[in-house]
Amino acid sequence: MPLYLAGSARLRYIVCAILYFAQGIPYGLFSISMPAWLASKGIEAGVIASYLAVLALPWAFKLLSGPIMDRYRYPTMGDRRPWILAAQLGMAASFLGLISIEDPATQIGLLMTLGVLVNVFAATQDVAVDGMAIDLVPEAEHGRINAFMSCGKAIGWAATSAISGIMLVNYGLATTAIAAASVSMLIWCGFLLIREREGERLLPWSTGVARTDSITPQSFRRMGSSLNAVLWAKTSLAVLAIMIVDGIVAGYGQALMPIAAVKVFGYSTQQWSQLVASMGLVGAVAALTLGPAIDRIGAKRMLQLTVVLVAVHAFLLGATQHLWTDSWYVRVMLSLWVLMNPVVMVCIIALAMSICSGGVSATQFAVYMSVANLGSAIGAKLFGLISESQHSNFSSYYLLLGGLLILLLTLVTVFRKDAAAALASNR
Repeated sequence: MPLYLAGSARLRYIVCAILYFAQGIPYGLFSISMPAWLASKGIEAGVIASYLAVLALPWAFKLLSGPIMDRYRYPTMGDRRPWILAAQLGMAASFLGLISIEDPATQIGLLMTLGVLVNVFAATQDVAVDGMAIDLVPEAEHGRINAFMSCGKAIGWAATSAISGIMLVNYGLATTAIAAASVSMLIWCGFLLIREREGERLLPWSTGVARTDSITPQSFRRMGSSLNAVLWAKTSLAVLAIMIVDGIVAGYGQALMPIAAVKVFGYSTQQWSQLVASMGLVGAVAALTLGPAIDRIGAKRMLQLTVVLVAVHAFLLGATQHLWTDSWYVRVMLSLWVLMNPVVMVCIIALAMSICSGGVSATQFAVYMSVANLGSAIGAKLFGLISESQHSNFSSYYLLLGGLLILLLTLVTVFRKDAAAALASNR
């Protein structure tokens, strides 16, 4: 029996979760295990922060993919599916380039370049999956679909960080890269069997037809006009501000946490990776459980609550330096940080998705997520610059993180979804 996403909410949840799992593979390897591994080899915090900032750039510029996807479609295979297949295949193949790296500590430039290449394909796949979700999923299910996607990605980076943390130390980067490529290729093969809508082709040479209500692609000029009509509205500008500050918080924390774990709290690469893996899975389950709650009480209220909790955590960690020698206290605090990341993510994505307009949905949502990822690059670089100051310490790093979270909370609190945005998101 043919499988198609438009006819089954359950299948949509499962497939989107698996595709987001695939995006979690490069994140777990490059952004969780690798920074801890580099730190254990004595690489300076500023260099690691710059590495993370560069890796975030493809995600910051993925907005360039949105207009191309909205303009060029092959509806007989689905509006977004061909793009997902191409990007997933590219991601699997580009992992193999890591085999050429013998010593990441001395080949950091090549490692950055290959990491950027992998993330270019991952970011392109992300834009296509988000566009497919916006096209196929009713707004009433946005909280649940985002919960499943965030859960899938969290499981992806959690599992990858746990496994790659062990493989990098014991088997080297080449074997780790082959394993990542193999799993990515397996996901590509599975998605090859799924259609977006009934009757579409599985492959270009297969039988099938495009749906009769397929949206006619707009020209770039008209698409730009449509995007401008929604992007610069008051509600959209508020979301843009929320996204960039959230990105700065995420990037800053992403650079801070593994370096602190290794250089301050005495964790090994494997210990950090395993902690992130175990608590990431718990966070994924928490995010999945919160999906229906977000649909019921709203993404804004849930986001406010989670940001408050993360801010309290950052301030508390920064103010209790005298407890940093207590291994149980440190483990609990680091675990809480990892646990809350997927929860914040699902709330942020649901908030942004709720105001997207159907005609330019992939482009509009890509802009929001690109701004967030640009913020992530800025946040990572910000930590690198601060870490080079002789007058700063890790306690002050955590207090600054808390201050950034207070700014994010303020922006979320003043956010209002106006009637025009609500109407646009339902088109």
